[in-house]
Amino acid sequence: MKINVDANTYTNSSLNDALKQLRDSSKKPFDEATPIPPIVNHSINFYNLEQNRIFNKEWICIGRCDEIPLPGDYLTYDIAGTPILVVRQKSGEIKSFVNACAHRFTCLVKENSGHAFAFTCPNHAWTYGIDGQLNHAPFMDLKSNFNSEDINLEVLHTETWEGFIYVTLSTKPSKKVADSLDIFRKNIVGQYDMGSYKSVLRETMSWDTNWKNLIENFTESYHVPIAHPKTFANHKKPIQDYKCGENSDHYCYHFAPQAADNGPGAAHPKNKNLKGEWRRTMVDFCVFPNHLVTLMPDYLWWVSVMPQGVDSFKATWGLAVPPEVLSDINKDDLDLWLKEKINYMNTANDEDRALVEALHKGSQSNRLPKGVYHPIEKNLWQFMQYLTKITA
Repeated sequence: MKINVDANTYTNSSLNDALKQLRDSSKKPFDEATPIPPIVNHSINFYNLEQNRIFNKEWICIGRCDEIPLPGDYLTYDIAGTPILVVRQKSGEIKSFVNACAHRFTCLVKENSGHAFAFTCPNHAWTYGIDGQLNHAPFMDLKSNFNSEDINLEVLHTETWEGFIYVTLSTKPSKKVADSLDIFRKNIVGQYDMGSYKSVLRETMSWDTNWKNLIENFTESYHVPIAHPKTFANHKKPIQDYKCGENSDHYCYHFAPQAADNGPGAAHPKNKNLKGEWRRTMVDFCVFPNHLVTLMPDYLWWVSVMPQGVDSFKATWGLAVPPEVLSDINKDDLDLWLKEKINYMNTANDEDRALVEALHKGSQSNRLPKGVYHPIEKNLWQFMQYLTKITA
């Protein structure tokens, strides 16, 4: 956890004060609502509660299924300080484990991704198959009654949805990802066939702000025409055209069509799934608590945000494109195309970072007006409702 050098008014506030202010704010209907109380983003006690109630129990997106296409392909990730190892099995199934040896808990794999036939602990060379079963433990025959068949890596619950991989640290998850998002899939995102999109980028970034500030920034487009002149504003979606989705305990979203029927942001001519206005419509959504997606007919951008203290987060993000879009790119041009995509997304991130860090800094003050929401910022109110329920 990052140390708070410059403690503010809210840093050491009591958990009861934070919860009371959050509950009081959440009681207001959206038309009368005010922004999330600053104490919720700055209180260390509330941060500790988030670690327990949210990140140690909820489903967390760690990447895309096609990032590990072959048996033995793996990704690593950290959830609330727990190192995770996600591996494609010989059966095609995706399994997840705590990335720690069953001997004395040394972290097994340091790399962010790769391919392995087995995983060997660097400490004492205990070796596990890709299924997590212990296959070799040097000199452990000196211990009576030692049976390697009884020893394996700690298995975690894993689910996939629309091409994304989710893992939870909970031993008994209270819900299933697919069930929670079924209505959303049927009514909105299912028509895009996100599972067929091909991953082309996976990057990380760290910002000096609370993780919830990014969630709020991503889930509202009121700022886009002003804050993104070099990127998203060029799609020219009028503010009045944005629509916010239904209330849900599991997600929030908004969507809007762009003006152009072709070019960037529009469906490829070979796309037969999307019809009418949906062929040029963007959907921004958040799968609570921390999985953000901008879904377009010609690409998707996903972000998974992990707090590292009240004033810092690390986020993993990636880009995926429909196969028909990728097939149009000449192999000789692929590197240049990827470079342009990276530059575009980095520019968008830079545009947002300045705003999000400024929001965190401004909200440290103990003297603030009460604030107000724009009509297309309903997703922020919905996220606040989720926080209230999950931390109750």
